[in-house]
Amino acid sequence: MCNDVPDFFHKARHPRSIKNAISSPLYWLFYLYDRRQNRKVDLALLLSNWAESEYKEVYPGKTRVVRSGADPNRFTPGGDRNGIRTRFGFAEDEFVLLWLGIFMPHRRLEDAIEAVGKLKSRGSRVRLLLAGSDRSYPEYLNSLNSRVRSLGLEAVVTFAGKVADEEIRDFYTACDAFVFPNDQQTWGLVVLEAMACGCPVLVSRGAGVHEVLTHGENAMLFPPRDPQALAQQIEALASQPQLTRKIAQNGMQLARETYNWDRFADQISRVCQEIAQTHDNSIFLSAVAGPLTRS
Repeated sequence: MCNDVPDFFHKARHPRSIKNAISSPLYWLFYLYDRRQNRKVDLALLLSNWAESEYKEVYPGKTRVVRSGADPNRFTPGGDRNGIRTRFGFAEDEFVLLWLGIFMPHRRLEDAIEAVGKLKSRGSRVRLLLAGSDRSYPEYLNSLNSRVRSLGLEAVVTFAGKVADEEIRDFYTACDAFVFPNDQQTWGLVVLEAMACGCPVLVSRGAGVHEVLTHGENAMLFPPRDPQALAQQIEALASQPQLTRKIAQNGMQLARETYNWDRFADQISRVCQEIAQTHDNSIFLSAVAGPLTRS
């Protein structure tokens, strides 16, 4: 299972910093070793068509797309909406956007910040709640804070910090829409979690999860790295309650009935059975990436 394609090959060929340039020979060694090990793998599973294409650029062997889903028993409508909104001082007539995850540069949260800034200048009562951990890239979170201050959006953008697991469902149901501006994102499990809770979603076409969504039916889609386009989609939801309800209902149905843990487990089970039959009941399992996370 390859949840994120290793980038040793690209780092070796195209170093983006002095540090990477110095480490380039080491990246080449990592890549050559990884490629050799990869030849022993019978089938690589990836979460999206985009991830599969990235993988095929640098690794040989067979691949298949198997999409993960959210746990429908854990992520359900009915969380503590009022408790979360009261905690952060959101008025009932404010349209609150949520992003939740680990702060990393490819999340493109600066695009979401700029989008709500544009809406604020038009008089829209829109708020943005950014929740999650900065353990990987604290400097990125610092840059986002600086951008908020430079745009004068301190009263519009709220940083919630890391969210306890038992409160994630409350955050999804407390907000009026979930925004996912990520670019070059393998999948987007968090989007399906929000959908399963009945939260309408705005998703970048730079995220693999957009491949299973339909604009205007179960999600609002927009081009990556385009704050203006994102602002337009937010405005469409905020100004059209009927559209918001439609997106929420259809999205919840899709996530709960199609992209859930049971279906994911069934697909993995079938794959293992196929490989077992092909190799006389002997399966070679290899982990080429980290565990499945909210990405």
